[in-house]
Amino acid sequence: MKVSLKHHWVVKPAEATWNGTVSLSECDQTFAVTHVPTIYYYRFCHDCLPSTDNIIKTLRTSLSKALVHFYPLSGRLRWIAGSRLELDCNASGIVLMEAETEAKLDDLGDFSPSPDLNSLFPRVDYTIPIDELPLLFVQLTKFQCGGIALSFAISHAVVDGQSALYFLTEWASLARGEPLGNEPFHDRKFLRAGEPPIAYPTFEHLQFNPPPLLLGQSSSEEEKKNETKGSMLKLTKHQVEMLRKKANQGNQGRSYTRYEVVTAHIWRCACKARGHKFEQPTNLCICVNIRNIMQPPLPKSYFGNAIVDVIANGVSGDITSRPLEYVARRVRAAIKMVTSDYANSTIDFLKNQEDLSKYQDIHAFRSKEGPFYGNPNLGVISWISLPLLGLDFGWGKEIHMSPGTHEYDGDCVILPGKEGDGSLTVAIILQAVHVDAFKKFFYEEIEC
Repeated sequence: MKVSLKHHWVVKPAEATWNGTVSLSECDQTFAVTHVPTIYYYRFCHDCLPSTDNIIKTLRTSLSKALVHFYPLSGRLRWIAGSRLELDCNASGIVLMEAETEAKLDDLGDFSPSPDLNSLFPRVDYTIPIDELPLLFVQLTKFQCGGIALSFAISHAVVDGQSALYFLTEWASLARGEPLGNEPFHDRKFLRAGEPPIAYPTFEHLQFNPPPLLLGQSSSEEEKKNETKGSMLKLTKHQVEMLRKKANQGNQGRSYTRYEVVTAHIWRCACKARGHKFEQPTNLCICVNIRNIMQPPLPKSYFGNAIVDVIANGVSGDITSRPLEYVARRVRAAIKMVTSDYANSTIDFLKNQEDLSKYQDIHAFRSKEGPFYGNPNLGVISWISLPLLGLDFGWGKEIHMSPGTHEYDGDCVILPGKEGDGSLTVAIILQAVHVDAFKKFFYEEIEC
């Protein structure tokens, strides 16, 4: 798809904001520290079609107001000793771009993640020194039909998914002329940011060990070379309930959640589609929100990363041959490990590391080396409960929302489907040779 960039602006806070250096927590500085893309598509009726100039003016004005409250986003990161990062709150601003394309929204089909859509997202130039690189990029692309795409690339070193959506929701409220709903809480010392180590970890932290390799391989280099492909697989509310009913057969405890069941289903189907040997070790990486798990809980408007990774592991033969309840139980057991003590142990583990680089997914910043979580492994993130849908900047709600395009084998996000109907969408990246088999197993397993 050909997209032409027309204009760009550096948007700064509308008023003076706090200026100074902020220490980042260990949750901020590990795993993905690059920019995370998301995109929203809007379709307008001909009678209410706003001009691009009015849309841009609304976005610029409201964003400038939003940055007064969410001022860390207008700052810059800085490397310090031990491959650690700190945040310079200097009001340098964010980048807003205007673009256009001759394509129509209908040309995009079901909006499945694809390299063809890359031009709809802001391009982040990681050759720029990190202390000059904006933390937020926004791109508005106008289609020939009058519809628009509004995409974001936001630094994962500053916010996780919940905080990013919190910012977008508040920005949209300001764009509609409404007041700020909740003032963000910026003190990262709630997660001991910048503090020296005071203890050693008290738990085993498998998430920091190298993930399993395919049997017979001594490295993941060959797997990294394989072509990948994205898919958006939809589950109706009825299909989700069918999976839950299937998983809860033989379950002696409380009913399995949608996330536990769908994640277990994805893990089984991925193992089958990849054609693993029975004894193949496989890891499932799960992200757990610790805001309400910490003692005391974090403030509701905490603005930053508050995610801890945990590993469910097994062998593919067990994952594929045993009942879905067995796999869902393994997912639940991993999630239940994450207590306040476990989260603090994770922080202790990282604080005792002289260098964090081997725990950072920083390919775009420094090199192509680093942990590989593709075949035979998987990472499944839940966005089910996030306020993803209904993002209205004053011209109505989106017709579709999607995570950004990327190429990492094994990445998977579970999203809510249409607003309020109980459906889900699974956005997954797999090696191209495994995609058709995965789709086949994904829907066959629900019916049987």
